[in-house]
Amino acid sequence: MKKQLLPLLALLSIPVAHADEINLQALQACTFIENDFNRLLCYDNVMAGKPLSKPAAATQSLQNTSPVPVTAIANTTKIKNEDFGLEHKEIAKENDDKITAAVSSIKEAPYGELIINLENGQQWRQIGSDSMRLEKTDTVVISRGVFNSFLLVKYGQKRSIRVKRTK
Repeated sequence: MKKQLLPLLALLSIPVAHADEINLQALQACTFIENDFNRLLCYDNVMAGKPLSKPAAATQSLQNTSPVPVTAIANTTKIKNEDFGLEHKEIAKENDDKITAAVSSIKEAPYGELIINLENGQQWRQIGSDSMRLEKTDTVVISRGVFNSFLLVKYGQKRSIRVKRTK
């Protein structure tokens, strides 16, 4: 019986003895990446022992073995005001929770959705069939919703519609 247990214990200890050491600093730095896909890619690369790709500026600092300051990573993953709503299409740079702008023009799509052009050059398209009356000179507030959605509210009102940014 002892003769059978000894080789079994020896076999069980081999994977532990040859396990690669995990870079805990790189794993901790991955937690500061806001984009879900890029964060998952960072975790996968660290766990697999592969060199880190650079989907965002934050992962460039992960290649160093020195500790990464939290403020350096947090500053590189924010979204600029003019890029608000485009983070799903490109890497964003500065984070805003909402924008306020005046409506420059309103069109109606073939199925009745509103296409709203703002004075700052952004264009937003209504998602869904909710109704809202907007005039050309109205001021609107676009804020973040859940699951990367955006809500448009006429300034001073509570009624909202879901929108997505088209340009």
